[in-house]
Amino acid sequence: MIVRYEFTGVTNLEEALHDTLLEFNGDLAQSVITVAANADITFKPCQVSSLAQKALDDEHAAVEVDLPQFLQLLSDMVQIIDAHVSVRRCQTDSQNILDFRVVDSSFALVETHNAAMLQSFESRLSGARRSEPDGW
Repeated sequence: MIVRYEFTGVTNLEEALHDTLLEFNGDLAQSVITVAANADITFKPCQVSSLAQKALDDEHAAVEVDLPQFLQLLSDMVQIIDAHVSVRRCQTDSQNILDFRVVDSSFALVETHNAAMLQSFESRLSGARRSEPDGW
């Protein structure tokens, strides 16, 4: 199932994603999260950045992290402007549990076969309205 969320105002996108993944922590304990290269993410200023944050922020490189590392990254984010995030069950599994794309701060596409996860995300998200995805 693919859902498009049009941003209608200031959103809590990063917080909604963080809290949803935390809720499903037990199911996602061994998961691998990939943030594709060239992500445009604004981070809070901090004295010590993680290697993943430095790679995303300074090098615009792709990063692959486990769930606790990704939850920390989300906590350090101010805004996801343009990014593609994929959550897989494990390193060797190519099927995504969650595929999350933010496009130019105007909308997000969320794909998952887990209806409970989608409902959890949607119930936490503010500043966006659900619409049908174009061409997906």
